[in-house]
Amino acid sequence: MTLAARRDTHPDSSALRSRRDSLLESYGYSARLRADDDGPVLICYPESWLEKGVFQPDQLESTANAVERPLFSDPPADGWDAIQAHNTELAAKVTREFGDTHGANAAAFGTYMANHHKVRVEAATAAAVDHFLSKYYPRNTWPPPAQAAVIESSIEKLFAVAGESYPEPVDTDNR
Repeated sequence: MTLAARRDTHPDSSALRSRRDSLLESYGYSARLRADDDGPVLICYPESWLEKGVFQPDQLESTANAVERPLFSDPPADGWDAIQAHNTELAAKVTREFGDTHGANAAAFGTYMANHHKVRVEAATAAAVDHFLSKYYPRNTWPPPAQAAVIESSIEKLFAVAGESYPEPVDTDNR
């Protein structure tokens, strides 16, 4: 909603902002924009972190409760088509080496990385892998049970085929 309001592609941008704020409020969150070198970033965070609109560091237990999303970014240097082609080729290698089930999972992850992060598989962070496994994969791929049962193994195989280490999760509670 924020992105559409900023792009002014919706007939009532202020209604979008109001709806966003209402949704955030229903979960006890607030939002602000932060200027970043690459453009504006939407930050959503618990209202409990504020007192009279001022951030209270002592209220911050973990940054895991905040969400940041860039609103504008430059297109990938080598273009989305090149990224998708690269990720598709890696998935094909997984298929050849480990079979169709792992290949289908690898293809789903490659498409997710190209579409949602605009990067090659090798650039995946632990957070991106976690989001894929916990949110995107079950909601968007509807895999058969046998395929779903091996998803983590498939992603590990994909990283191995790409010549990269599987991204280690970041402990956000002990930063």
